[in-house]
Amino acid sequence: MERFSRVLVINPPSPPGFVSNKDSMGGFGQLFPPGATYMPPLDMVYLASFLTEKQVPVEVLECLGMELDLAHLTAAAARACGGEAEGRVLAVVRTSTPTLDWDLSVCAALKAQTAGLRLAICGAVVTHVAQRIQETGAVDYLVRGEPDDVVYELVQGRALATIPGLTYLGTAGWVENPPRLFDKNLDRLPFPKWELFPYTRYQLPKSSTHGRVAFLPMITSRGCPVGCHYCPYPVGQGGVFRYRTAQNVVDEMEHLAHDLGVQYILFRDPIFSLNQRRVLEICNEIQRRGLTIEWKCETRVDCLREETVRAMAQAGCTGINFGIESAEVEIQANSGRKPITQEEFIATVRLCHELGISTFGFFIIGLPGDTADTILDSIKFAIDVRTNWVQFTAASPLLGTKLRDWAISNGYVPEHEQDYVNSYRVMMGNENLSKEQVNGLLHFAQFIGTNFINRRGILKDTHAGTRVYRLGRQMADALTYRTAQVIYALGRWYFARRLAAEA
Repeated sequence: MERFSRVLVINPPSPPGFVSNKDSMGGFGQLFPPGATYMPPLDMVYLASFLTEKQVPVEVLECLGMELDLAHLTAAAARACGGEAEGRVLAVVRTSTPTLDWDLSVCAALKAQTAGLRLAICGAVVTHVAQRIQETGAVDYLVRGEPDDVVYELVQGRALATIPGLTYLGTAGWVENPPRLFDKNLDRLPFPKWELFPYTRYQLPKSSTHGRVAFLPMITSRGCPVGCHYCPYPVGQGGVFRYRTAQNVVDEMEHLAHDLGVQYILFRDPIFSLNQRRVLEICNEIQRRGLTIEWKCETRVDCLREETVRAMAQAGCTGINFGIESAEVEIQANSGRKPITQEEFIATVRLCHELGISTFGFFIIGLPGDTADTILDSIKFAIDVRTNWVQFTAASPLLGTKLRDWAISNGYVPEHEQDYVNSYRVMMGNENLSKEQVNGLLHFAQFIGTNFINRRGILKDTHAGTRVYRLGRQMADALTYRTAQVIYALGRWYFARRLAAEA
């Protein structure tokens, strides 16, 4: 017999003063200032779609896109429970690292104001904060790992003790079942049923496309075997690369374009081109079907042969995000990353630009082994590599990562420290720099990135067609490049004097 007759899939409202993006940082999430674009947690979209495909009645309360505050959420949950027997409605609430306490308060409010509602909480962080969640008494179940099958088996009435990946409150206290293995057959999952979500409200940031276009995210693979110590993807998705077939991927792209009017797809895979043969198959299938749609992905430079980049450009790819992290191969190696040289980055970025693909470079400040000189060298490389956009973030010891283990063992963060908002805020120093020194260098990097490389989005559209706009962009590129070099030189002089005085 079914345990629950109805499921509410809930992405809670953002904490006051922030916009939450729970899909970022490998599902561990980040908080951004008001005005940031909304991005739905893809695991919630998949969960709602999976349950719907299994004929489970589902109501989605995606509070960001639907603009529901706490009062409206609790009222909507109460309405959804109306007419149902007590204890027959399950709410599955998505949480993340920086929103955990807020989300638990939302769960407590739902429980207090909706009699008989049962609550489950899920998200990549749940496994690592289970005791903290249990102590609040705000939820009845913890869903660890990918939620689809766990929630379905819970709804269907399977014996609690036999559901892998579930933690539940038994008669003698909390019971943690064995973990559930990651699903390797991703083709079996239904396509996201975006009609359950306010999908027209989701927008791309300026760095991804030109103007306002109909957009949705996709994920075609999960897991990352590279194992960089700072990366949350292997923690939340596992270290085994699991992927959908090319046919399945392009089927979904065609559905989004033809049925939902989507013009732009943002692939959320950790490393989109880890299997380059699959990428070539995807690109060939897009062209074979005559599918016209723009898309962007994230990958590693050493997972891109020239043949692959050219095929991607011909198949509609207009943007690639690259994790550069540090210009120094020694610093990359210190963090468990397979090193990539500056020359490799420059060559790939140049090829992308020749083919009309815009590029975005990610850098991390304050990694193990970083000094003021290596960080400043990375800032200079961020100017010289000439990606269209850059992002500088702080090395963040996220729960479950090897970087966190290293930071705790060296006393850079306390073991209980979970005061994480986003990776733009410095949480620790390293063996060469204090937290305050890392913060100063990060702010300098962000100043150059925001004002001179990214230019606050001014004249940054690489796809604008008018001759006047292109000329203006070229002049702005040349001017801000030279200005960034001057500002960098002044900054290097300043930090040399400042750090010498502090020594």
